[in-house]
Amino acid sequence: MNHPDPDTLVALALDTLPEEQRETLLRHLRRCPSCRALYREHLEALSHLAALQQPLPIPPAWEEELREQLTPSAPVRRPGLLSRRQLLAAALGVMLLSFLGWFGYRHYQDALAWRRFVALASEPGARMLPLVDPAGRQTGWALRTAQREVFLYLQTPPPPGRVYQAWLILPEGRRSLGVSPGKLLEVMVPLSEESWVGVSVEPPGGSPAPTTPSVGRVRI
Repeated sequence: MNHPDPDTLVALALDTLPEEQRETLLRHLRRCPSCRALYREHLEALSHLAALQQPLPIPPAWEEELREQLTPSAPVRRPGLLSRRQLLAAALGVMLLSFLGWFGYRHYQDALAWRRFVALASEPGARMLPLVDPAGRQTGWALRTAQREVFLYLQTPPPPGRVYQAWLILPEGRRSLGVSPGKLLEVMVPLSEESWVGVSVEPPGGSPAPTTPSVGRVRI
């Protein structure tokens, strides 16, 4: 019996296969307990990954629509000094606009990062592994694409005013692999197979060496 490769099972779990190939593969799974068990493992892994991020839908014109709603209409009465109530309402509107602008932009960036990671994970040959902290808790995922690109996706964003920094873990020390202010870290340096990679929380711009305990590491 010919068994499907793991990449095909991942594509089935992501529902990216053509209908004919999907039906053929499902028939095989009904006959093959080992492939069916492996497929269930992929489904559980992807289900956990989906729980890491549920991006809010951000309409393309959300900022303009908000500005229009917060912009007061032209006064009908003759020009004069604004009342204290009007001044307070205007100040609150500006504060709300600033806060929602930051909040919406942050979720918009999270949504883009999530979609990019899922798209890369669904490509043929992609390999995904869990990021685990020193206590053994999963904190995210590591992804190596067929083109040997490496991406790290953390479950939560770094604390305010801090960034995530990726490190290549070597016997002689740590080598920086880049920083990110968000959940997604793209490793710009080619890595050999079975390299150990870790992530720490650092000041903006990164550090020459880790200054905090690892929030996740993986052998990828």
